[in-house]
Amino acid sequence: MDHVMGVLMAGLGWFFYWMPTRLRFWFSDALGALLWQLGFRKEVVVRNLSLAYPKDPARQKALVREGYRHLARLAVEIFFLFGPMPRFARKSVRIEGEDNLRRALSEGHGGIFLSSHVGNWEVMAASSVQISGLRVLLVTKHLQPEWLHRLIERARALCNVSATYEPKTLRDVMRHLKSGQIVGFVLDQYAGPPVGMRVPVFGIPVGTTTAVAMLARRTGAPVLPVVNYRCPDGTYRVEIRPALSWETSPTGDKTEELGINTARYASVLEKDIYAHPDQWLWTHRRFKGDLSPLRPGEWREGRPRH
Repeated sequence: MDHVMGVLMAGLGWFFYWMPTRLRFWFSDALGALLWQLGFRKEVVVRNLSLAYPKDPARQKALVREGYRHLARLAVEIFFLFGPMPRFARKSVRIEGEDNLRRALSEGHGGIFLSSHVGNWEVMAASSVQISGLRVLLVTKHLQPEWLHRLIERARALCNVSATYEPKTLRDVMRHLKSGQIVGFVLDQYAGPPVGMRVPVFGIPVGTTTAVAMLARRTGAPVLPVVNYRCPDGTYRVEIRPALSWETSPTGDKTEELGINTARYASVLEKDIYAHPDQWLWTHRRFKGDLSPLRPGEWREGRPRH
């Protein structure tokens, strides 16, 4: 089963890779239009856009189509994983800010890439093949079906990328950081209690994992925001920004500090979403659980409400 599916997926990957960029865009845009017509997660898209642009219905309407276009282009590009991704990452991705990465790693605590669902996270991770000695560990979820999970694991390995899977990730993450390497987190996902705290996203308090803040405080690993985005010609840019400093609580409360820094991380990613709204995953169910206003002192309690 794995062999047959591997050959099929690799064939599709190379087929899409060698397809002229304009033709690949035309194909994926047609697929995006079909998904829009079928109403795939349309209620989620509409709701997310209404939260992000509550006073701009025209912007909401325009981004609905753009969101489906990006979703389809992303789906087609994912097939690159099964064959041409190392080649694509070397030839079609430009990395900016490698000096920020080197400076952070020189501290000897490893580093944490803070990223979002802007652009293509697989392309972003795969671009590490351009940086000598870099091995990226992704904190992510075990995929289904199992054959697909195994294929993606093998494909990522060709780009010096490995993964550890929720919920038991701490041992792998700590080992990777101690080896002086990079751990990657996609932070714009819902995380309820007990692992998340409610912090503002688009002005709405929503459960967000405190794992990045906890690791940064515990290990001293620098947190470097990273954003990637697709250019009109089909190539990608990956921007590695300077490490974020740790913010302390005015009350001295350590639990509150997790909320303060998690909120800061979320605000950085929010700026990336607003900078590239046509390339965020609007179909993602980000806003769940309690979305009521924050209560005074809530971050000192350490847990979001259901």
